[in-house]
Amino acid sequence: MNTPAIVTGVLIVMLVIAGVFILWGVIRTRALYRRVGSFPCAVSDLESGSWRSGVAIFGAEYITWFRTASLSRKPALSFSRHRLRVVDYHQRDVAAGTIVVHLECNGDEHLWAMSMSSMAGLVGWMDGARPSEEPTGM
Repeated sequence: MNTPAIVTGVLIVMLVIAGVFILWGVIRTRALYRRVGSFPCAVSDLESGSWRSGVAIFGAEYITWFRTASLSRKPALSFSRHRLRVVDYHQRDVAAGTIVVHLECNGDEHLWAMSMSSMAGLVGWMDGARPSEEPTGM
């Protein structure tokens, strides 16, 4: 048996598999950024304090957030428009125009770092919801 040939073959197979995963990740990330209503957004839990970068996408009734460094097709977070609430916000980096928004939905609290224009889009999306009740007659 030729041991160097086997080792080389195993390494080539491993490189091909790694290349497929990298290619899938690049295609997935590009597809997320190209969707209508998407914007870059980093998310942090209040307990952990660690930030994860990702892409948030406005939907008709939900805003979903996908991790950038993930191969999953499912969103990591999803919030209903009617239950989402802005608790607080502050400007993190004036030069870059980054705002940190404290959001709460169903008791879950997260910090989202986004651009000022994305924050304006988020507030407009929240305000653009259909009324939860029909207006009363005059």
